[in-house]
This record gives sequence, structure tokens and C-alpha cells, in this order.
Amino acid sequence: MNHKVWLTTFGVIAALVIGGAGFYAFSQYQKYSSALGSWDEKVRTIESLERKVPYPNEENSQLLAEKKGDYEKAVNDLYEALQTFQRPLNTELTNTEFQELVRQRVQEFRGYAKENEMALLEDPGEFQLGFDVYAANIPAPELVPLLDYELEAIDRLLRELVDSGAVALETFERDPIPGEESGAQDHESSVVHKYPIRMRIRARHDAFQEFINKMANDKDFFYILRVLKVRNDQQEGPIKLVSEDGTTDLPNFKNPVSGEQADYAKLVEWGFPDASEDELIQAAREEGFEMDKQDARVLMGQEMLNVFMVVDIARFVSPAEQNAAAKKDEKNNSNSKKR
Repeated sequence: MNHKVWLTTFGVIAALVIGGAGFYAFSQYQKYSSALGSWDEKVRTIESLERKVPYPNEENSQLLAEKKGDYEKAVNDLYEALQTFQRPLNTELTNTEFQELVRQRVQEFRGYAKENEMALLEDPGEFQLGFDVYAANIPAPELVPLLDYELEAIDRLLRELVDSGAVALETFERDPIPGEESGAQDHESSVVHKYPIRMRIRARHDAFQEFINKMANDKDFFYILRVLKVRNDQQEGPIKLVSEDGTTDLPNFKNPVSGEQADYAKLVEWGFPDASEDELIQAAREEGFEMDKQDARVLMGQEMLNVFMVVDIARFVSPAEQNAAAKKDEKNNSNSKKR
């Protein structure tokens, strides 16, 4: 091939490639410039909006005010409904009056428990309804309304325990509320305050069930059963007799003096299974045995229960009280910043 023709061909191809590349670069630069200009315009718009003071239009402002009013009304209505299930705080009681009230309530409850034959701790003289610290000390004035509320709730709950027929209150503790020594710094919720108490009781099944029902249906206080551990004092069931052919449906006889239970051999000696029930009972009585009804007692829930429970006394805080607490916190935070 003639070298002049080759060079001409190469030059034409190179010119086409360079021209195409230049056109592509120029078109992409135009797109880049357009995008950059759009970006700069949006940035200027955002900066301009940031410098302005935002404000809602009149329609939205009115709608927001209506929604806020509806919400506040719903909250107040809910609290008013809850007020029928909890008494208001007594803000007129002084700390010295409260200390005297504790002594009075403690003495009255000790007498009430003794009258109804419910044992109190190992030493009833040490029982103070959980307010042991105020036997010799007076509380801070701002805590008195809350402590008075808790005192009445505890007294009412324990009287319901007595009325249910419990055998004993073996242990009782009251957790300190915020503001008391060793108490939490603040309540977990600003809407619902909880005052926990812990106790261990001994009661029969029917008495324990009645107590739980009374607690759940109380009309003056909200009680929340948060922890419950139940142990049966009778860990083993009644002895089951077995005949030679494997039958377990056999009569039970027990010596009420020695506690001895008649085995299958004795039943046979008394004439079982040919003897009638009356003949069997007569033969057993001649040897000091009586028919044992333990199975029926267990089935009917007459066994003794040892119960540990944690109960939260719940109180719903009024909107006015919440607002006062919020203003107090705001003031405290402001004073802290000034320091």
C-alpha cells in the first residue's frame, strides 16, 4: 500500500476520533454546568429559608390549637374518671400530725389482727406498717401527703388480708419513696407513681384467693400484683395404697394419735375386700384407726400456702400536679445553669 494513502487514511480516522471525543466532552460539560447551577440555586434557597423565622399559616395554627385543646380535655376527663377510684392527697396534714397518725394506725391494726387471730411477724410489737423510721422521726413536710396516701393504702390492704382469713403475716417491707432516705431519685413515670410493698403471708387456698379478689376489686386504691411466688407447705401428696393386683382405689385409715397409716396388709386383716364399708370401719376403730379424708382436703384446696408477693400501690398524678413538677424541674435546671 502506498504510504501516502495510509497516512491519509490514518489522518481521517484520527480526526473523526478527536472530533467525537471533543463533542462528547463538550456535551457532558454542559450537563455538569447545568447540574452545578441547579445545586447552587437550591443551596441559596435553603440558606435563605434558614435565615427566615418559620411560622404556620392561620388555618394550621387554629387546627393545632384545637387538637391541643381536645387532647388536654381528654386527659382531664380521664383523670376525673380515675379520681373515683383514688382519694385525693391530704395537703393539710402536718409532719407531726402524720407521725401521730402512724402510731394510731399501727396500734389499731395490731389490735385488729389479734382480734381476728392473724399472727404478725415473729414479734407483733415490731410491726409498724412499714413506717418504722417514723416511730422516732418526722418526715419532710413535702413528703407528708404522699406518705399519708401510702399509709392509708397499706392499712386498707392489710385489713383486707385479715378479713380474708389469712393465718399469718410473716414479713412486711415498704420501699422508700423518692425523697426519703435510700429512695429513688425520682419516679419512673410522671403520670403514674408506684409505691412498692413486699410481704410474705401464710393462708389457706380459699383465703388467699379471696384476698387476691379483694385486692383486684378495691374501689379506693389501685393495687398491682407485680411479683407472686406460691409454695405449698404440703410438698407431698397423700400416700396411695396399692393392692396385690395393682388397684389404687383403696380406703385410707389413719391412727389420729400416732399418725400411722394402715397398709394394705392391715386392710386385708380387717376383711378387705369382702367386708362391707361399715364392717371395715368398725374393725379399724377397734385398733384405733379412723377413715382418713386427706384426699378430699387436698382436692378441695384446704392445704396451707406460703406466699411471697410484691404489690405496687399505684397513684395517677393529676395534670395540675404534673405541671407544677415540670415547672419545678425547669426552675432547678435554670438555677444549675446559672451556677
